[in-house]
Amino acid sequence: MHRMLPTWLRRFFIPSSDEASLHAAGRYEAAFVAAQARSILWGLRPPSMEVLPVKYASPSAISAVLWELHRSVGHLSEEVVAAQRFGVTAAVRMALEGALRVPLTYTLGYVCQNGQRLCHTPIQQLEQMLRLSEEPRAHVRLHAWLTLPSHEVIDVSFWALYPELSCAEEREMRSLFMHPDQMPGRAYCPQWAGDQFVRQIGILKEYEGW
Repeated sequence: MHRMLPTWLRRFFIPSSDEASLHAAGRYEAAFVAAQARSILWGLRPPSMEVLPVKYASPSAISAVLWELHRSVGHLSEEVVAAQRFGVTAAVRMALEGALRVPLTYTLGYVCQNGQRLCHTPIQQLEQMLRLSEEPRAHVRLHAWLTLPSHEVIDVSFWALYPELSCAEEREMRSLFMHPDQMPGRAYCPQWAGDQFVRQIGILKEYEGW
């Protein structure tokens, strides 16, 4: 099974005799790698990502992200961002890549906050949707965000989906930009890498000005 994976990803699934290497990856990184592998094995062709040992969430980078979000989707209401979160995330990805000069991976999964799973659908049900080409439209419980090569994430819609669970700064900035392993009380749980899953099951609406 692992031979089906590309070399850059296969190495994560080969047992290592170096005990320290088993604990080198953070929680989010391990879950993201698993999502990449799952996507490849299901024929979704996610983009490769070279992991970089840097942190992008500097004050200047955060300002650039906020400016791009304000310019591109700042006019959208909370209701529209929540309803069109898959399309909004896809629409801002290229603009943010230009602002940060780094590739961003469209990521799908769920969020766990204070022990509560949000936008969660078991992976078995998601795989069934893909296999049967079902079109659940807006009814599928799934979340979308962007992952940087540092495994930091940019989430542009959680504040709209769950305003009562978002911090004041997140609601004010209409986004979140930091490493998931550093978030108290919240965990991002990737299930798919790339946007082909939501395209294939028919729930990604392209940005049309809304």
